[in-house]
Amino acid sequence: MFSAKLSASRETELMMTNSSENYQGKIRVSASREDSFQAVATQMDKWWTTTTSGAFGKVGDKLTARFPPDYGHWTFEASVLNWGNRLEMTCVDAHHKVDGQPKEIDQEWLGTSIIWQFETVGDKTEITMIHDGLTPTLNCWEICLDGWNHFFQNSLKAFLDGDQASPHSAG
Repeated sequence: MFSAKLSASRETELMMTNSSENYQGKIRVSASREDSFQAVATQMDKWWTTTTSGAFGKVGDKLTARFPPDYGHWTFEASVLNWGNRLEMTCVDAHHKVDGQPKEIDQEWLGTSIIWQFETVGDKTEITMIHDGLTPTLNCWEICLDGWNHFFQNSLKAFLDGDQASPHSAG
C-alpha cells in the first residue's frame, strides 16, 4: 500500500493501494462533524463548483454539479444518508467532455458512488471520501485524480477550516 502525506500542516492524506482500487482520500478539518456533513450534503457550490443545483436532505434527493463552460455535468442521487456520519451518492447521469480523450470518458462516472464518512477525532473532524468505481483503468483517471485532489483535499478543506475555498466557476 502506498500512502503519501501531502502536507502534515494541512492534515491531508491521499491513499492509493494498487491499480484496481478506487480513489480514496482523507482530510482533517477544524469544522464540527455536523458542519462538515452539511458542507458536503448541501453546500457543494461553496467548494466544488459554483453551478451546483440541488442538495441532499434525504435518500432519493438529487444534486447536479455542472462545470461550465462545457466540461460536463454529473447528477447524483443520495442512496445512504445518515446525517452527520455517512453520505453515499450514486451517479445517475454523467456527461464528461474532455478534448483529445476517447468518447467513452463521457459516461465513465455513471453508476459510480461517492462515499463520505465523518468522524470526530480529538478536536477535529476527519472526512474520508471514497469514489467507488473511479479507478486507474478509466480514461478519466488522471483528470479526475487531479480534480478530487484539488476540490476535496484543498478546496473543501479550506472551506471547512475557514479559509478561502476554490470551487470551479465559469468566470
